[in-house]
Amino acid sequence: MTVVRDTSEPGHGWRFRLAGFTVTVPLNALIGVLVIALLWYPEFAGSAGLAGQWVLAGVFAVLLMVSILGHELAHGYAARAFHYPVSGITLWAMGGFTSYRTTAKHGPFREAVIALAGPAATLAIALVAWLASRSVGGLAFDLLAALASANFLIGFFNLLPGAPLDGGAVVKAIVWAATGSAVTGQVVAAWVGRVLAALILVSPFLLALQVGGTPSLTLILVAVVLAWVLWSGASASLKQAAAARTLAAVTAGDLAVPMVAVPAALPVSAVLPDLRPDRALVVTDEGGRARAVVVAAAAQAVPPEARDRISVAAVTASVAADAPVLPPQAPATDVVAACQATGSRFVFVVAPGIAARLIDTDAAFVTEGP
Repeated sequence: MTVVRDTSEPGHGWRFRLAGFTVTVPLNALIGVLVIALLWYPEFAGSAGLAGQWVLAGVFAVLLMVSILGHELAHGYAARAFHYPVSGITLWAMGGFTSYRTTAKHGPFREAVIALAGPAATLAIALVAWLASRSVGGLAFDLLAALASANFLIGFFNLLPGAPLDGGAVVKAIVWAATGSAVTGQVVAAWVGRVLAALILVSPFLLALQVGGTPSLTLILVAVVLAWVLWSGASASLKQAAAARTLAAVTAGDLAVPMVAVPAALPVSAVLPDLRPDRALVVTDEGGRARAVVVAAAAQAVPPEARDRISVAAVTASVAADAPVLPPQAPATDVVAACQATGSRFVFVVAPGIAARLIDTDAAFVTEGP
């Protein structure tokens, strides 16, 4: 599964570096290992005694999580091949995800390539495990055969054409290429994902009806969990698409505020009355270009007894020399893309005959959750 988002905040669990990527294994990943062991425990019934059966199931569960890591590494390498910054890889109870940020060059082809890299790696692992199982016997055969079948299952499941699965990203790419709209592709993939969730939820009962039996409790529980994962991911994708459409209707001019120059040596007490959300207090260079912006929270945090002694320069955020410059009519999505490409927090909005204005993206954009 691929996720375009930043997960730079540390979480609880195990973190390590592998092949140039930061890998996070939160504590809930242990639940995933336990669930996998419980689900595959019956498969090793004829392989060993009771204790050995549990050991085999546990080893298999760990190997499968390693296989999932290989799946996510493939996503990471594909994203890195397009020079996208990869925040990291996270393994969790229901699998894993790779976090990366795209650039302005991102398009349907790149979307599809990154998405397909994961299932391709999983199916390759399945093939290698199957081939290896042909040359061994005993417990090694049982482990490798189980690993091969599980990876084949995961690989093809991830290719199902609905968000948040990798196949859903391929659907998004196809619709994007056909319509020219990434948002439309995301919406289509999300609704297909919801349909898949509903089908998976009822599948145990349909199968039981077809053979004239009763669905097993284990199969029902697995179907409920998978359906919940798909439905939740598809719903989140729909929310993101709605937010993207809202963002596309906003322009850089709507987000920008006028700049008011203040001397760097001015005490904080002198600028506090002028701090307002509808303008930016900036420190300029000799050429009149803004080089730093007064951060309201930092200025207000200065203790009252020190506000006459501390200068404005101490409560500013620097403006990068290569800060993006956009016209007022540029959509807000261009603001986001420009900041991602340059790493700048600030964007200048410039038009002929109009005084330059500034966007502080920390104030202009508010995001909820990871």
